[in-house]
Amino acid sequence: MNRFQPRLNIAQPDGWFAKESLTVISPDGQANVIASSEPLDEDIDAQQYAEVQGDLLHREFNEYHQISFGPGDAFGRRGFIRVFEWRPSDGVRVTQIQIYYAEKGRGYTATATTPSTQFARFELQFWSVLDEIRV
Repeated sequence: MNRFQPRLNIAQPDGWFAKESLTVISPDGQANVIASSEPLDEDIDAQQYAEVQGDLLHREFNEYHQISFGPGDAFGRRGFIRVFEWRPSDGVRVTQIQIYYAEKGRGYTATATTPSTQFARFELQFWSVLDEIRV
């Protein structure tokens, strides 16, 4: 597996927040993994971050169904992992794996996504990519 190292940087005006994300996409466009970070309150830990994200998913995702959730390796640290399904507005049910970690006022999330009918095809690659993401 190759490693992509981003090279972008940006000026951040006083009072503005910085978010970042990286995306890898399968050649046929049927799967992707998006890793991102966002600012958080300093006192939010990985468990709180993962629980809040789960609440948002449950409220905002049509036909949301959580398959599993618990502690696990995320970003080379001890974080949380959630596997779930839902139905976007295009009607094609998707399965996602989401990992979470938080420290020093940053929340880190990575989401692997594919149509549910393709999940078995991509699952091993998803875990390989997710296992290699670092902060």
